[in-house]
Amino acid sequence: MAMALKRHFWTILGIATALAFVPVRGADADAAPQALALLELDGPTPLVCENGLCKAEFTTYCLQQDRPLPATGTAYELTEDQPVHLALTAEDGSVRHIPAAPHVRIRTSRAGHTAVVIEIPQDTLASLGAQHAAIDVGAHATMLPVPVPGDLHPLTEQEKALASGPLRALGARIVDRVGPSMDRVRVLNRLVNTMPDAIQTDPAARSRLWKRALDLGFADMPAGRRDAAHREYAACWQDRVVSLGGYSVRNCLQRQHDQLMWGHGQRYWDAVEAGS
Repeated sequence: MAMALKRHFWTILGIATALAFVPVRGADADAAPQALALLELDGPTPLVCENGLCKAEFTTYCLQQDRPLPATGTAYELTEDQPVHLALTAEDGSVRHIPAAPHVRIRTSRAGHTAVVIEIPQDTLASLGAQHAAIDVGAHATMLPVPVPGDLHPLTEQEKALASGPLRALGARIVDRVGPSMDRVRVLNRLVNTMPDAIQTDPAARSRLWKRALDLGFADMPAGRRDAAHREYAACWQDRVVSLGGYSVRNCLQRQHDQLMWGHGQRYWDAVEAGS
C-alpha cells in the first residue's frame, strides 16, 4: 500500500511539474520572480522592534526554478489561507494569535531566495493591543511575489496552484523536515535575528553580543540548542573578515545560513527532476 501511494504521489507530481516547467517567456527583468516556500518553524520567532518597526528574518527557498531570482528588497505576499500567524502579547501577558497576512509586509532580505524580512510597524502592533509580537510559521507556507506594473510575464493561476500545492508539499518532505541539517539552519536563522547589522570589533564585543543573543531568546532554549548556537557564533569570530571588521557577525551567520539553504534547494530540485 505504501509503495502504491508513493508511486501515485510521484505520478501526480510528475504531471504537475511538467506543466510548471513549460519554459517561461521572458524569464528576465520583465518576468515575475519565483514563488518562495517559507520554512516551517518549531516555535514562534520574536520580532525585534527598533525605530518604530518590528521585524525578523525568515528562511525561504525557491519553488520555481525557471523563474528569475528575486532581487534584494523584492516584495512578497501571503495569501489569506497561509499558516502564518502573529502571536501578540498584551500588557497583561496574555497572548492571542491572528493571521499575519493582513498586517505584515514582506521583502527579500538579500538577492536570491534564501531569506525574507517580515515586518510590521510598531504603531500597528499598538493598534492591535500588543506590546510584543512573534511570527509563527506552520506547514506548507508559500509566498508569491507582489505584482508590479509593467510585469510582462506575471505568475499564472496554474503556476500559483502548483507552487502552493504539490511543489510545496514535496518541499516539506525534502527540505522542511530533514533533521539535523535543518536544525542548524533554524539555529543560524534565530541567531541572525539576535545580532545587530553594525560591525563591532571592540574588545568587549564578543561577550556583549552573545549576551544579547541570550537576552533575545537563547537563554530559555534547551541546553543542546543553546550550545549549538554558541558554536555557530564562536565560529564566526574565527572568521578573519569578521575579526578585521570586513563584515559583521550577523553577515557571517547569514552567509553560513545561505550556503546551507542553497544546498537544500539543490536537493529539492534534484528530487523534483527525478519525479518528473
